[in-house]
Amino acid sequence: MPNETTDLAVGDSLVTHDGDELIAETTRTEETLFTTTYTDAQTGELRLALQVDITTGSTALDPRHIDQGYWTLVAEGEERPMSALREVLGTIPDPSIEVKPERREISVYSEEE
Repeated sequence: MPNETTDLAVGDSLVTHDGDELIAETTRTEETLFTTTYTDAQTGELRLALQVDITTGSTALDPRHIDQGYWTLVAEGEERPMSALREVLGTIPDPSIEVKPERREISVYSEEE
């Protein structure tokens, strides 16, 4: 089965999560770069934006586009204040990031976990 996200043309978007609280939309912004935004389903307020480079697998979070009061940061299984995100990303080698919209969590962990 083809991956719907990677089949997008540059500039096209796809809703990847449509919940009661959040809507996630992924846009192919460049040939190898995807941007996913999580917006409040009721107000349209941006709660999170992240970018993924499909050639490297790296994910970039911009602190300016994280609603720190909305999300909980979970690092290696432990809850941390969102203000510790930069520190967490610096202490975990080659970190992986998973967004869990239903739980309002941004999980950061090492590949070995």
